[in-house]
Order: sequence, then C-alpha cells, then structure tokens
Amino acid sequence: MSSDPRHSDELITSISVYLATGGDDPDDGTQGGVSNDRASISLGIAGREFGLARSDVTDQQRDSADTYVLGEGGNVVKPDWNDPRRPRRTLGDLIDHPVYVRFTPPPDVPDDDWHLSRADVTVTGANGSSVTYSAQLGEPGVWLGSTSGQVVHLDRRHDSAEGTKMRASDRNLKTAITPVAWR
Repeated sequence: MSSDPRHSDELITSISVYLATGGDDPDDGTQGGVSNDRASISLGIAGREFGLARSDVTDQQRDSADTYVLGEGGNVVKPDWNDPRRPRRTLGDLIDHPVYVRFTPPPDVPDDDWHLSRADVTVTGANGSSVTYSAQLGEPGVWLGSTSGQVVHLDRRHDSAEGTKMRASDRNLKTAITPVAWR
C-alpha cells in the first residue's frame, strides 16, 4: 500500500491557504496589491474552487500575508459555502485535479493586477494525514491580471524521506522495465 495520503478516501476536514502579496510596484506605477476590494482570489483543489476572502482583513493588499482556512475552523467569508466537507471531498480527490490560485480582477477595473509572492496550501484529513502544496515563484514572485494570466498552479511538496522512497521506487521500476537483448 502506498504511503501517499492522496491514495486514500480519508475525508478532508480543512484546507489552510497562506498567501503573501509583494511589496513593490509594477512598471506602470500602480500598487502591488489590488486597488478594488471586488477583485477575487480563489483556490482550485480537489475538483472545485473555493473563495478566499476574509471579513477581518483587507485582502490582497500590498505587502500583506494572510492565512485562509476552509472547513474546520473556517475563517473565510461564507464558510459554509467554502467548505471541503460540503460536498465531501477526500484526499483521493487531490490526485486527479490540479491545485491552483486564481485572481479575477474586478469588473470595473479589468486591468487591475495582483503581485503574488508566495502561496502555500496544507490539506488535512480526518485521521490527521496532510498534503502540502506550494507555488515555486522565486523572486520577485508573479504578477497576475487580465494581461499577464490569472492562474498559478501549485506543486506538491514532498518531505525528504518520502522523496527518498520515491527515488528508490523509481530505480526499481526502471530496472524492472529495462529491455532485455534477445539473441
């Protein structure tokens, strides 16, 4: 049996999303954050999208870093609508669907941009298993907007022990499928 929790039907109980916005200005002189609070940020994961907005913070502002919790302990606007337990999602749903962060500019300011400098996502299952994802943005991050693209895909993070197991498994697989020369 695989040690990858994504190969289980363990129910997802919560998803934690850490987003950091860059502090510099784009070349056009506008702010690095979103200038209109009607812009939206979404997380695509486990086959659906979830809204990432909190009533207690000004989302996507320049030089900000905030954590959004979906599901158990939810702190987002409309937590019941943004809950991975409704409909039920499992860790197994993670394997078949991409994980991404989407920025949608407000309709009245379609050229608004958002400077994303970091994105980390942790998915926690009912039995305590977790799966983590991050956007490998590097410096200085990435600008999202209608003229630069609105989606950043996240990659799964592996701990070093799991990575070692995977490499050994890959070596065994490679050995098993190496062609044999027939005489």
